Amino acid sequence: MDMEEPENQIVSMEFCSGSSHEEFGSGSQPSHEEFGSGSQPSQTSHAQTTATIPEDPTDVDKEPVKEQGRRAMADRSEWWGHFIKIKDNNDVVIAARCKYCSRQVKAETDRHGTSGMKRHFNVCKRNPHKFNKDPTQGTIQATYGGAVGTWKFDPDAIRIAFTEMIIVDELPFAFGEKAGFRKFMSIACPRFTVPSRRTTTRDVVKMFFKEKARLKKFFKDSCQRVCLTTYCWTSQQLDGYMTVTASFIDENWIMHKKIINFFLVKGHKGDDIGRNLVRCMAEWGMERVPTVTVDNASSNDSGIMYLRRHLNKSPSNIAKGKYLHMRCAAHIVNLIVQDGLKEVDLSIQRVRAAVRYIRNGGTRITKFKEIVVEEKVDAKAFLRIDVPTRWNSTFLMLKAANVYEKVFIRLGEEDLTYKFDLSEENDGYGCPEEADWENAKKMEEFLGHFYDLTTRVSATLHVTSNTFFHEIAEVHLLIKAWLESEDALQVAMGQRMKDKFDKYWGLWHINDKNKESMNEKGKGKGKGKEKEKENINLLIFVAAVVDPRYKLSPYTHAVIEEIFGQERGLLVWTAVTTCVNDLFEEYTKLYAPVEVTAEVEDSSTSKGGRQGMLKDVIAKKLKMNNGASSNSKSELDKYLAEDTEDVEMKLDILAWWKINESRFPVLAHLARDALAIPISSVASESAFSTSGRILDDFRTSLTPFMLEALVCGQDWLRRTTPIDIQESMEELAVIEKELIEEFGCLHISKGKADKKRACISKPVESMSISKPGT
Repeated sequence: MDMEEPENQIVSMEFCSGSSHEEFGSGSQPSHEEFGSGSQPSQTSHAQTTATIPEDPTDVDKEPVKEQGRRAMADRSEWWGHFIKIKDNNDVVIAARCKYCSRQVKAETDRHGTSGMKRHFNVCKRNPHKFNKDPTQGTIQATYGGAVGTWKFDPDAIRIAFTEMIIVDELPFAFGEKAGFRKFMSIACPRFTVPSRRTTTRDVVKMFFKEKARLKKFFKDSCQRVCLTTYCWTSQQLDGYMTVTASFIDENWIMHKKIINFFLVKGHKGDDIGRNLVRCMAEWGMERVPTVTVDNASSNDSGIMYLRRHLNKSPSNIAKGKYLHMRCAAHIVNLIVQDGLKEVDLSIQRVRAAVRYIRNGGTRITKFKEIVVEEKVDAKAFLRIDVPTRWNSTFLMLKAANVYEKVFIRLGEEDLTYKFDLSEENDGYGCPEEADWENAKKMEEFLGHFYDLTTRVSATLHVTSNTFFHEIAEVHLLIKAWLESEDALQVAMGQRMKDKFDKYWGLWHINDKNKESMNEKGKGKGKGKEKEKENINLLIFVAAVVDPRYKLSPYTHAVIEEIFGQERGLLVWTAVTTCVNDLFEEYTKLYAPVEVTAEVEDSSTSKGGRQGMLKDVIAKKLKMNNGASSNSKSELDKYLAEDTEDVEMKLDILAWWKINESRFPVLAHLARDALAIPISSVASESAFSTSGRILDDFRTSLTPFMLEALVCGQDWLRRTTPIDIQESMEELAVIEKELIEEFGCLHISKGKADKKRACISKPVESMSISKPGT
């Protein structure tokens, strides 16, 4: 065993230097009666020994050289790995001491052997290995979460959990080699051998391929169509990366979002994006992709055209890729608000300058908090500095600053430095006044609607496409309210936002087919083909139609008219109705169940009787009439003919379709594809937040493959548990205050107790000293 190796090394060193006889194995070597302390080696051995070791005649105190005995054999019994040998003066083993409980057990070679050690090993209360004899036997103990269950030591399961921890928590491969973690594991689970960085790297790659194979099988067995989302990113090392995310609804009507690729790209041109998407689809065996959600970069338009040409070669492509391009709703909202805020109000600039003044000094923050206490302002969130080019950051700044309006006004009255630093004489905008705070509150309310809208459309773990037309209508009403405002600045901002809104959502373009065909022929070289104006993707309205609360109801018609106006709204309504019917016919050809008709003989006819002729004739007539009436209505007509659900009702649309799938089997396939459409590319952008943390300044040597294994592996393993490494400053402040109060009070109370005990002990000591003198 390993713990005996140092002892054996010492024995061999002493043997070579001429030390006394060492022990022989436990029962496996000749006893000490044959080679005892009284027996001497033969004459020949002694002569050879003395001849090979010369003596120094000048050293009179040197002991005579002892004879070299037989080489000791290693212990063959496994029990010596758990016991320490106890020897007598003749180096003969007489007992053994347990390494765990220090109990002595008789272990003489000729009388006891190793049987006593074996018996004690199985009953030792401090033996950590005694459960190994029955691997299926567990230990009852409290598990994570407070529940009581059985546990058994399983090194393979612990190693898998360790690998998952490395991937999910974004830890370095050398985490298992850190001294602090090894010390923790030596106390928590000393039997587990923590893997090295090389072993951890192999385990991570192995788990990546295992999860990838499992996800491929899931796509093949339980997935109908997959909607893709892609985004490009540049790392700190100026390397271009591209991520592809798959969104789909499985056979159990459960929404899924998986990052399927994260790879290095040479460029961000349109054809490069298209080729990478085609390669990704070929790698995963995907041929049926209804939509690809991208941002508004012009290169993405070319990439979608390249992918559409590739998908049109497949017979399973829906509508010849007409609705393949889905623009990210979050990016469009961002462009709309940014255009409106190009000229920020003076009131917003004053509030921003006041917040920066407070946050740029420790004494200023201290004085500000003192006024907060005096004014009795109860707010958990503190001031935060915004990024002027990001409107959502400006909204959060205004939201936090408006709470402290009274504090800022009083600070302007009492603090002359604050007033001077923000004055126009010092190239400032001036201190915010009551009118400025009113404008800031209006801006906060206005931006709050867009902030909440962006949060809703950026959700990835539930369906968002069925209510997206509501969000477009909300944006339209917000912009319309600013256009009707009496403030000239708000009207100007609203007009800029209206122009951007109409570019992507608010207008319906009528493309002249005859003009288009003439342009395709190309008259003259000076004028190229006129580009067809792009309209809003109609699949967002198809997703609303398959929602039982909306369908093709007057409510949906009214929402479309509100967005596009009465005249163009009628054109959009006609286009939506046509799109729904065309898609249903196409899905009917692909997924319609095959009807099998069989003639059923009448029981009386089969027996030779003639009494069932009337019933047979009437049954055939009823069957023909019912068949004619049923064939006149399709699944779509039956679905639309039913009453709609309440619009205000909170409906789990996936659960509704899971129940009604048997009634509308073809329409259910259309609903599964339309409801799985992601209306924003946030799912892919979140992958770059993960990669940015993984590929930091200390891990720049990671290869693109290892980066893909870590990013995709984390997404596959963590399921629906997001990771958030940003600390809340407000929560930290509250925790810090609670800790100071808790431990500070304990320290003060402990000091008072020690002082009280010292005061009590002083009279006792004086009495003990004076007592002998009395």
